[in-house]
Amino acid sequence: MKITLISAGIGAMIGLLRADANGFAVEALLGALVGTVIGFGCSLSEILVFSNAQLRTVRRLPPVSLGVLRAVAFGGIIVLGLCVPSLLTAHAPPWRHPDFTEVFAISAGVAIVMSIGVEIMRFLGAEAALSLVSGRYNRPRLEERVVLFADLIGSTALAERIGELEFHVFLQNVALDLAAPIEKARGNVHRYVGDAVIVTWPIDRGIEDAACLVCAKEMHKVLNRHAPNYRERFNTEPMLRIALHCGPVAAGEIGDWKKEIALLGDTMNTAARLETAAKVLNETTVLSDALVERLPAGMSAGLRQLPPYSAHGKREDLMLWALKKSH
Repeated sequence: MKITLISAGIGAMIGLLRADANGFAVEALLGALVGTVIGFGCSLSEILVFSNAQLRTVRRLPPVSLGVLRAVAFGGIIVLGLCVPSLLTAHAPPWRHPDFTEVFAISAGVAIVMSIGVEIMRFLGAEAALSLVSGRYNRPRLEERVVLFADLIGSTALAERIGELEFHVFLQNVALDLAAPIEKARGNVHRYVGDAVIVTWPIDRGIEDAACLVCAKEMHKVLNRHAPNYRERFNTEPMLRIALHCGPVAAGEIGDWKKEIALLGDTMNTAARLETAAKVLNETTVLSDALVERLPAGMSAGLRQLPPYSAHGKREDLMLWALKKSH
């Protein structure tokens, strides 16, 4: 939606720049309409094809090949968008207009820049990319965050059995499957650490409608749905161990040539201890008492309290909760 609005605005500005003294309003309107068609078409193709985690073949293409495919698709959409004024005004096709090459080049340039931006955000993560560009974390700052640690169960033995390269393919498939529930819950992938993924939310977004807990449940469900595919390809079914916690973290840039947004502090350490507790207690999903207290009323109905857990490096026992086991 944002990309469509931006594209409409750019189209309106181009229309104004090309308008004569008596046609500003009409040209601006037609330009906005062209921009809307182009922006919506490019966004739709991005969502349905190029950024669709379910289309594994497309997502695994090298960036150059993906860029060529985008350029061809976006080019077709741009030509379609430029045809809109001709269809509405019964004028000659746009490619017969003396300014067609210029307008097409501008539109294609904008589309390609947006495409490159999408790929950069996919490499770095949307939050990290935007934050690095804006300089939000040039200086460390304290933020309240919900943190989710998800670790694959039995991954070491699996890697030994199927080999490093095949295990890497296995992890790629798991990451693609988990992308949908994380994105739906508006979580940010902070980092992949071996066979684990760390997801975070700003505190308000994470606890709203228990988004973090819903995300954890959906992560389990999506792997269960795709279990037959994993069984056929890798002779195993992936299972996750998930820990959820919240609290203050120190967020800031680290690095020079290769920068990243680092999250540090007791909240991150405690979340890691919770993941260890889940393993010791043989639970698939463990939540801290601090997080459960902040979840919306009624969301704790599906949880059960665990005995106090003594974690390494913590002076006080951790009060933990787990999902109720279905019978």
